[in-house]
Amino acid sequence: MTDLLVLDLVDKGLTTDQMVLTLRYDIENLSDPNIRKEYGGEITTDRYGRKIPKHAHGTANLGRRTSSTKLIVDAVMELYDRVVNPKLLIRRITVVANHVVLESSIAQEAAYEQLDLFTNFEELEKERAREEAALEKERKVQQAMLSIKKKYGKNAILKGMNLEEGATAMERNRQIGGHKA
Repeated sequence: MTDLLVLDLVDKGLTTDQMVLTLRYDIENLSDPNIRKEYGGEITTDRYGRKIPKHAHGTANLGRRTSSTKLIVDAVMELYDRVVNPKLLIRRITVVANHVVLESSIAQEAAYEQLDLFTNFEELEKERAREEAALEKERKVQQAMLSIKKKYGKNAILKGMNLEEGATAMERNRQIGGHKA
């Protein structure tokens, strides 16, 4: 889901600096006695009046405005590991990009940092240049993927994880507005 969200950001020329993840747990968690006795957290009531475990929610700040798949997916995966209860079954996952702005509207912000006598600034500058080159290369790959998907369809390029059992990317790509097309 995050990978597709990032490709949408790139396609629309947008960047973000914050990701939000919300996990809604399944009602089965409290119906199953084995899972119920393991769970000791808060219990809430859904809109149908059923008791469910309280949802997990978290935010990851990226530290810079970006539309890099690597940076965003790494941040969301770390956030997922931090907020999820691995003993519970998940019903719904929501991934949101916050503070979204056009790339063209971002002014080059002056970066300030504290100087010290022990930092090798030449090496630091070389590292930043390598990072920028890697991000530019990733950007070109994203643009190529988008052009192929626009020409041949959303399922033309898939990652290996989308072919595993239980993966939903191919099915989601065939839907229109969350419904079978």
